[in-house]
Amino acid sequence: MSPITRSWMLLGIAIVCELFGTTFIKLSNGFTEPVFVVGIAISYLASFSLFSFALKHLPLGLSYGVWGGIGTIGTAVIGSLVFGEPVTALMGLGIALIIAGVAFMNAGTEADAQA
Repeated sequence: MSPITRSWMLLGIAIVCELFGTTFIKLSNGFTEPVFVVGIAISYLASFSLFSFALKHLPLGLSYGVWGGIGTIGTAVIGSLVFGEPVTALMGLGIALIIAGVAFMNAGTEADAQA
């Protein structure tokens, strides 16, 4: 497996860990549920550690854009499916713009690499 492929996999796992941490924040009930507080700490420690390893072979701007974009979309989906939070048309537009933004960043990164 190439270092780039491994780095993308690490980034994906970092994003999943971040989604768990964010979900645990909601479940911690204002940091009053100790098991979820521990889950927050473990999830975010794993997420940032994996993210730092992924950055060894990936560009920072693109990586953070992907992480933030997928994290935002993921939390909206989790909020809707797990906690019954509404997803409005305006939120859907925001999600579409996030996807477009990450796609543009990726295209710009690839264009720069070819130059």
